[in-house]
Amino acid sequence: MTVVPIGKQDLHHSPRQGEELAVPTRSKRYFTVEASWYFNTREDQAQGPFKNLGAAKDGLKTYLRRCGIIHFNG
Repeated sequence: MTVVPIGKQDLHHSPRQGEELAVPTRSKRYFTVEASWYFNTREDQAQGPFKNLGAAKDGLKTYLRRCGIIHFNG
């Protein structure tokens, strides 16, 4: 099994709402295992598989909408 993280890791994180002084290390959100795409939740739970990166990004939007975390127009 091959795991390939996607995107650059930002070492200068800003606190999220509700976070105090110490900002936890955040890993890359999207990754592949074999030929399938996944995204990690804030709780570090992999969601997927998806056919491609675009589908994984759409899956993340749906996940956030269902959790009531964020509202997207369109």
